[in-house]
Amino acid sequence: MTLTLKKTTTDTHQELSVQRKNINLFIAGLGAVGGTLTKLIRQLDHSLYELNVIGVCNSKFTQWNPDMEQVISKSRLTDGEPTDWNSIPVELVNRSDGNLIFIDATGSEIVAQQFQYLLDNGVHIATPSKRANSFSQDYFDGLINANNSGRAQYRYETAVGAGLPVISTLKTLLNSGDEITKITGVASGTMTYLFTQLQNGVPFSEAVKKAKDGGYSEPDPRDDLSGEDVARKFLILARTSGYKFERDQIRVDTLVPEKLISLSTEDFLQQLPEYDGHWKSRNAQAMVNNRKLRYVGTFTPDGISVGIEEVKGDSPLGGLQGTDNLIQIYTKRYSTSPIIVQGPGAGREVTAAGVLGDIIDIAGIL
Repeated sequence: MTLTLKKTTTDTHQELSVQRKNINLFIAGLGAVGGTLTKLIRQLDHSLYELNVIGVCNSKFTQWNPDMEQVISKSRLTDGEPTDWNSIPVELVNRSDGNLIFIDATGSEIVAQQFQYLLDNGVHIATPSKRANSFSQDYFDGLINANNSGRAQYRYETAVGAGLPVISTLKTLLNSGDEITKITGVASGTMTYLFTQLQNGVPFSEAVKKAKDGGYSEPDPRDDLSGEDVARKFLILARTSGYKFERDQIRVDTLVPEKLISLSTEDFLQQLPEYDGHWKSRNAQAMVNNRKLRYVGTFTPDGISVGIEEVKGDSPLGGLQGTDNLIQIYTKRYSTSPIIVQGPGAGREVTAAGVLGDIIDIAGIL
């Protein structure tokens, strides 16, 4: 497609023609984030790039060269060839000519295990998933090395803070020669949502259900309540900052009662009201002390911990509302007054928009 621009010179009869660069995309996962992303791509009228979706898949079906109007209108795939993660990566490499970006919006461990092969063979990746970056330190190093070698671009801005510029801020600081000394704050919009609902008198179990229905939590809310989501985010922040950590080095406080760990998601939600009294009492005790419950993570070179804290009611963390995150970054240059990144840290729209930003960022390098 050709975009025609009129010159803003006295020569009104001349025109400039700018050829848009074709960027091919394969989107894995058409749920809350992936489905919203397809709509954003459809609406985008970028002056430099033409984004072409050459394939989509969910856990059951894969379609190559899909009719995007049908994909968007149906909200999910109901036909196509069976999804096979033994063949999809090979097909992507065969179809790649240096301008193919793979988007993983699945959160699947199996999909994340394909990243190294794809990057090593020239397929670029943009993902909101935390899975790949929270595998072993060696696996993370391999992905970063593939990116730094120029074999393929790897972007994961939305893996922490949804659309907030947390990862890019760290990279900018490191590229300028600064050193990250501490990162602390609230990195779960889901947890902020739950605790603010508690403060508004909503029973804990009802708040969890509202978070799930609103797309603020993972499909199984225990992925958030267990603290695993926040633990993975702080692991990614620490590794991106240049430190080496493994997941089992992180101390994590879980909000999931032991009796409910092995239940199905449906049974878990049905039995969760039994614990509403506990959370009502705990929230009331914090309020009496003019404090608020928050799920806080902290990274220093000495370790990582995530868990519930009672923070001052009039503090920045105590003032968080909705699904806000607040990340404080301390460095050698910002040692007493940290850089603060704050804003909505969950939700399909902001996360999908952040992934689209990563896609455009990669396109700018190709």
